[in-house]
Amino acid sequence: MPNIGDRVRYLNAVGGGTITRIDGKTAYVDDSGFETPVLLKELVVVLPAGHEPDVKGARLMFDQAAFDKGRANDAPKPVGAPENPEPAPAPEPLPAAEETPQGEKFNLTLAFEPADLKKLSATSFNAVLVNDSNYRLCFTFLRRGADDRGWSVVYAGQVEAQELIDLGSFTHQTLGDIERVAVQAIACKPEKPFTLKPAVSVSRRLDLTKFHKLHCFRPGVYFDTPVIELPLVSDDVPVKAAEVSADTLRQAVGARKQQEKSDIKELSKKYRVDTGSERGRRRDDPASNPHKLLPPIEIDLHIGELTDTLAGMDNAAMLRLQLDTVEKTMQAHSRRIGQKIIFIHGKGEGVLRDAVRQLIRRRYPKAEMQDASFQEYGFGATLVTIH
Repeated sequence: MPNIGDRVRYLNAVGGGTITRIDGKTAYVDDSGFETPVLLKELVVVLPAGHEPDVKGARLMFDQAAFDKGRANDAPKPVGAPENPEPAPAPEPLPAAEETPQGEKFNLTLAFEPADLKKLSATSFNAVLVNDSNYRLCFTFLRRGADDRGWSVVYAGQVEAQELIDLGSFTHQTLGDIERVAVQAIACKPEKPFTLKPAVSVSRRLDLTKFHKLHCFRPGVYFDTPVIELPLVSDDVPVKAAEVSADTLRQAVGARKQQEKSDIKELSKKYRVDTGSERGRRRDDPASNPHKLLPPIEIDLHIGELTDTLAGMDNAAMLRLQLDTVEKTMQAHSRRIGQKIIFIHGKGEGVLRDAVRQLIRRRYPKAEMQDASFQEYGFGATLVTIH
């Protein structure tokens, strides 16, 4: 029978303590500073009062670990439960993906799916490999950073036919480690004969700036959610990224310069502007002699005649272009005394007309101005005579 001062354990619960007082068939156990009333018959004495556990030869009268183990072994078994139950049968394997005629051609795609598209600057990106074929694929997914000397394995495994597999998650801090990615793969059909496919080894350079641009993520061929898709193999043929060589770039720049020279030459002829770039012109050509008069020159200042596009131009930019054309024309013919130039500005509200006349008065005060022929131009043109 437990007594006051005995250290006890609970028979039907975890824990215990020291009996501080007994009231009838109830004992009060001090458990971490709190008195807990417990029936005496539900207590087991661990250390009687007056025994110290650190005294040499003193031992506990009750082994709690052995008691708990024995109680678990003696726990009642469910009614009708067999003595030696048979192991549960293994789950049946999932049926293989149904083969398709298109699947006989090997297609492989790498995709990056953002975890939270609304927080693109702070989210992570899940790399997924899509096997769009009738073949099981044994592969390795490799990476190479900008400063790495060689390739490192990110994932090695296999993906079944017509399935996809997660390769890992990357953040903006770790994307630099996969500036270049590569996949090496071998295709097969373990359960049946198949057409031999060449081993695949394809690498791609990632444009890491796209991972910061929302419009670069869009639903793809295999995903309903916005992703960045990189085709690696298309119909058994590895996809190569378009790369521009230095020679091709130089040729393109040279062709562009030639086109610009041709455009300048045509504009000079159209507006009879002497650019001074042509050499070897005949002296009897009036256009080559800055002192010989030419037939009256017409310069149409309507904006549609001066530029092919108005993209990015406001009213002020349009007016500057029109006045620059007047300035260049006057400079080109300033030494042709008596030369007549007709600037067609239209009637409108008179804004362009007034701006043209103010420019000529300020820069060429000796030039004579008057309205051009009413029959030909109405009130929409100004005739300038060089003096």
